[in-house]
Amino acid sequence: MRNVNVIIVGGGPAGVITALTAKSVYPDKSVCVIKEIGDGVIPCSIPYMMQTLSDPKQNVAGNMPLEQAGIEIKVGKVVSFDAEAQTVALEGGDILSYEKLVLATGTEVVLPPIQGIDLDGVYTVRKSLSAMTVLRKKVHAARNVVIIGGGFIGAEFADELSQIANVSVHLVELMPKLLFNAFDDEFCDNVSEILSKQGVSLHLNSRVASIDGDKGVKSVTLDSGEQLPADLVLVSIGARPSNVLAEEAGLLIAENGSIWVDDYMRTSVEDVFAVGDCALKRDFFTRKAAPVWLASTATAEARNAGTNIYGIRVLHQIQGTVAAFSTQIGGFSLASAGMTSRSIEKEGFRVVSATAEAPDRHPGMLPGASTMKVKLFFSDRSGIILGGQVSGGPSVGELINVIALAIQKKVTVREMDMMQIATHPLLTSAPTVHPLINAAHQALAKLRATIKV
Repeated sequence: MRNVNVIIVGGGPAGVITALTAKSVYPDKSVCVIKEIGDGVIPCSIPYMMQTLSDPKQNVAGNMPLEQAGIEIKVGKVVSFDAEAQTVALEGGDILSYEKLVLATGTEVVLPPIQGIDLDGVYTVRKSLSAMTVLRKKVHAARNVVIIGGGFIGAEFADELSQIANVSVHLVELMPKLLFNAFDDEFCDNVSEILSKQGVSLHLNSRVASIDGDKGVKSVTLDSGEQLPADLVLVSIGARPSNVLAEEAGLLIAENGSIWVDDYMRTSVEDVFAVGDCALKRDFFTRKAAPVWLASTATAEARNAGTNIYGIRVLHQIQGTVAAFSTQIGGFSLASAGMTSRSIEKEGFRVVSATAEAPDRHPGMLPGASTMKVKLFFSDRSGIILGGQVSGGPSVGELINVIALAIQKKVTVREMDMMQIATHPLLTSAPTVHPLINAAHQALAKLRATIKV
């Protein structure tokens, strides 16, 4: 039996960043990452392995940062760990002892109980090069593809597959809108309009009744009775936290299946931490459990755990997930952070909102200019920002990070109205009409109108 100071189970973004942080903060400690998938890929770029990237190998998640930091990498499956003895058992019989253990086991794919789900030709998204290389070949050989699920993965795959010649794409979504949980209706409608123009057939408010065929997929039947031709089905309806190791070892599991953790990513068992998609997420505003599984959230948790793994060095840096998302569909960028109209209504928050639009260059006739729209929500008493959504060109992907930071720092509508910004004709909206400031200014005017003198 060999001893390693810090063992991390899982080689995704959470596991890698925990390892790098721990090694940086505690350079004298030995760190080992045990990962089940030897040919891992960058998760968020998986859709683009189908067509945009000329070779799927371009999306490989390499080991160089870990190797350069002096971190051991072991490919294998952890079958159990003993929290009392502080040992980890691998498939094949190897046993390692640890001082600190970090579970970064991610999520498992959810397969709905649909008749025919086990037929040849039904695929899920896997985070391995070999699996996604096979899917790419199958997609290019297909003529009719049905995607089940209209969240980020489903919408991005639909966008990507619509670029492949001679492939007909159907997208089936149970909710009335695509990206329903992340955006307000007007932003969701933008996505539907773009995909429809690209030839994707959308089936909203629809449920798959069965996947049909003998040995392989032939069609998909909806609950309405409509049959969609299909020789390939991609299931992307969600995932659940991978908690088997933790549950078998006696760790506390939250109601939603996540591994319970405190503000420093410590589990209910001493010297055992959990980070990333397997760990409990709490909403920034309500502290309720929130199934928000993002690499950005995971890496923030990883830095938290890696820094504090041998003692609390940094206090209360993560106060809950702000659910910051971004995507691009058909060249159109969308992003969201914090609360949306739906979550505001569900939780009963009192808000004022405002929307502003302007070209993201000035003047708007400059090459590459597009209309940027910003929608902001503020508390109607404190004026603290609660959420924001942005659409337009590529700069949306960074502007949402400004909003996400504003949410975390509890910036008020007055502070945002007075915010000093950098602008340039080729890079940003004009300072006179910048939609972020203008949306805040309009919201502030609404708040002032409610104040009785």
